[in-house]
Amino acid sequence: MRKRMFAAALPLVLASTLALAGTPLPDGPHVVVQGEGKVSVAPDSAIVTMVARHRAASPSEAKRVVDRAVNALLKAAPVFDVATDEISASDLALRENIDYDDNDRPLPVAHVASRELKVKLDDPDKLSAYMDAALAAGFTEISDVSFKSSKEASLREQARAHAVAQARESANGLATTFGGKLGAVYSINSVNSSQAHGYGNTTLDSIQVTGARMDSGRYLQPSIDFTERVAAVFEISR
Repeated sequence: MRKRMFAAALPLVLASTLALAGTPLPDGPHVVVQGEGKVSVAPDSAIVTMVARHRAASPSEAKRVVDRAVNALLKAAPVFDVATDEISASDLALRENIDYDDNDRPLPVAHVASRELKVKLDDPDKLSAYMDAALAAGFTEISDVSFKSSKEASLREQARAHAVAQARESANGLATTFGGKLGAVYSINSVNSSQAHGYGNTTLDSIQVTGARMDSGRYLQPSIDFTERVAAVFEISR
């Protein structure tokens, strides 16, 4: 599994006894810093959400075309090593669609049927081929693609630990530079966390991606970035 780690720490403020009692800051000299840690890994699964939609003169025809698309893709699932419990499908949605001509006269009523299918692929390398298969089966929209890692919990812990270490290192450097000595930690809080995934700085539907799409239609290896940030307050002794 490819993994890269990054970190940065930013001093927020160097405070003194002007801090008021009762605030989250200590009354004595202290330093406040923010640390950031990031771990980048290759995902081990992808989740694809697709929609099959068809418009027809009769509701039965609209339903028939949509059902055919769903059944064709389900039939192709074993080719991509997709188990039945990794597929979820919505109920059929059927609605009337009324349009008007240029003279504001109603046109014959059309019927639109649609179903959404969500599939988990345990091999992200098969993503491009699976999307091609979905479109060939009759799906009209790929509404979402997300990447996952089965080790997300431990990767977030690594990123958080790195953020804490960098916050301490920054605080110690500031205290030393100003002629003080870093004391005990007064408080530490998780600021926020984030997850970004994809192929590059272009887009695949609504998904932010990192990298470039190849001329052949295949995509470069995706990655997931887990970012954790912490804010810490350290006391300073003279």
